[in-house]
Amino acid sequence: MMKVTVENIIAGSVLEGEIDIEGISSALEGARFQPEVMDGLIYELTDPRADIFLLRNGVIKLHGVTSKEDLAGAVKGFLSVLSARGFKLNHKGPLSIQEIIASVELGRKLSPKDIYDEFKKDGIHYDPNELPGFHLNIGSSRIEILIFPEGKVISRGATDISDAVSSLEMVLGRLS
Repeated sequence: MMKVTVENIIAGSVLEGEIDIEGISSALEGARFQPEVMDGLIYELTDPRADIFLLRNGVIKLHGVTSKEDLAGAVKGFLSVLSARGFKLNHKGPLSIQEIIASVELGRKLSPKDIYDEFKKDGIHYDPNELPGFHLNIGSSRIEILIFPEGKVISRGATDISDAVSSLEMVLGRLS
């Protein structure tokens, strides 16, 4: 049985209310606001662990969470932190997952030749100057698989955890 680890869920939503980026940035210890780089701020929430990007237009992006429960908890936690500092924003929703990054550690090395031979008809790509592993697009989906000869396989681009898991299962089934 393979153990899939969700490494990162990237999601977005919208907050409504008066978005005072400069004020919020000053009030939140550790918030980073660099207007020359981004028209918003970055805040690291600790419980649940998440990197939050808040833009002036109310768009909120979340990175670094590893479960759907933590995703909802991060939005709620961020709103709570803002509220405690006098900023009354509401979650306008919906919270949409944009990408899931999941991985499997095989515990064994893979032969680069075997990887290539198995997936060459599927358009596998290998450029060691770009990435020290193989890159494979799964059909017409947005899902990409990265296969590293050291024994790690990564799925990225799925918007549902079950799709990330099934893409990894499919690739690992063919590598067995």
